[in-house]
Amino acid sequence: REFVAHDVMSAASLLRPAFFGRLAGRASDRFRSRASSRPAKPRAFSAVASSDEQQVRDLLKRIHTYRPDDDSYFDLWKGWTCRPSGNPASQEMMKAMMDSKDVTGVSGDLIDIKMLDFSEDRTMAYSAVVASATFSYKGTPNDDVYVFTNVFKKVDGVWETVWGHRSTGRSPDEDPPAPWP
Repeated sequence: REFVAHDVMSAASLLRPAFFGRLAGRASDRFRSRASSRPAKPRAFSAVASSDEQQVRDLLKRIHTYRPDDDSYFDLWKGWTCRPSGNPASQEMMKAMMDSKDVTGVSGDLIDIKMLDFSEDRTMAYSAVVASATFSYKGTPNDDVYVFTNVFKKVDGVWETVWGHRSTGRSPDEDPPAPWP
């Protein structure tokens, strides 16, 4: 199935404005009109809510921890990823890139989950994480710390990533990405 921007907008329209934090204040009128106008309410976390949160946290750990011998890694990605170049890539395209002889010595780790929130009906979630990646591309070593945003959708009771966007990496010696809301 072809992924189109409308799918992201449809998913985003289910989320209340507080879900996006500071981004909601800068959203276009068109996007804002699609978002719920209800004020944010404090949430009571039930056992189901805690289970959803733990499932997404576990998924975040798995999708941002990469080892070359982990054959199940790309099975976790159901959607598309926008790479630092701005070019989107499907799960199959990312796997082919990582399996190419141009990319070697790959490893990656989740450093911190900076934001994680759910739609009121608990069918969508959004996260922003800081992660690291070490690899060599065409012989040039890279040791990156980057920010990655994910959009998740609960499908038949299982959380799946439907969209991701990776920032350009910075050296681990540089200040960490900040500030966070």
